[in-house]
Amino acid sequence: MDLLNPPRLDKLSIKKSFNRAYRSYDRAAVLQNEVLSRLLQRLEYIRHRPGAVIDIGCGTGKGIAGLQKKFPRSKIVGLDLAFSMLQQSKKGYGFLRRRRLVGSDMEKMPFADGSFDLLFSNLALDWVNDISTTFREFYRIGRPGSLLMFATFGPGTLNELRESWSRIDQHPHVHQFIDMHDIGDAMMASGFQQPVVDAEVIRLEYKAFRQLFDDLKNTGAVNAEIGRSRGLTTPAKFRRLEGYYRQLGYEQGKFIASYEVIYGHAWLP
Repeated sequence: MDLLNPPRLDKLSIKKSFNRAYRSYDRAAVLQNEVLSRLLQRLEYIRHRPGAVIDIGCGTGKGIAGLQKKFPRSKIVGLDLAFSMLQQSKKGYGFLRRRRLVGSDMEKMPFADGSFDLLFSNLALDWVNDISTTFREFYRIGRPGSLLMFATFGPGTLNELRESWSRIDQHPHVHQFIDMHDIGDAMMASGFQQPVVDAEVIRLEYKAFRQLFDDLKNTGAVNAEIGRSRGLTTPAKFRRLEGYYRQLGYEQGKFIASYEVIYGHAWLP
């Protein structure tokens, strides 16, 4: 452990949350699936023929299926922290001969140096404690000339919810997402070249305030900050939270949840 930079996220809590969410994930992951579709579409504009591909944070396997369709001759490997997610991936898409599923933390992966030609990750980097360490690990397992392609959330994500909670207490209730420029700097510091990073905001609408929390829970995206409050949210506190949210993120009869999505790609020299 780096004593100067102690872990911010509780990895055991993250693992448990995603293991619980494996049945409900695909039904609730509307945003995740949309970002995945946009990320796969970006591969259409890049000339690259990878022999070995890894989907880092593969979840229930939709990214694996998309990558296999895009690169039918490639060996596809899926990696995820949650074993139940991997099992769901195996059930949903079958265990093909050239597909492998690996349970591991992306900050320390069990692969030899220079194993992959394409490093692909959709909305999984939000769950790492050290982005610089993670990019160095990505660099390590990439072959010379390999491509890194990812999407992650930026600091504008769930800002309505974050601001609403801040009016109730000072505990962290929403993750501290990493700024686009810091991500670009971390990629370059890790050795990647020609980094390209851009962002967009996607807004989800909910008829009921509770639906926002149900979506977060059903996709496994619960609060895993080490400094989070461990107490239950009482009905009275939930009503107060909804009241503040109506002031900040309620438009034309809908509760708005904003997500800043950061897209990036870079190359190994």
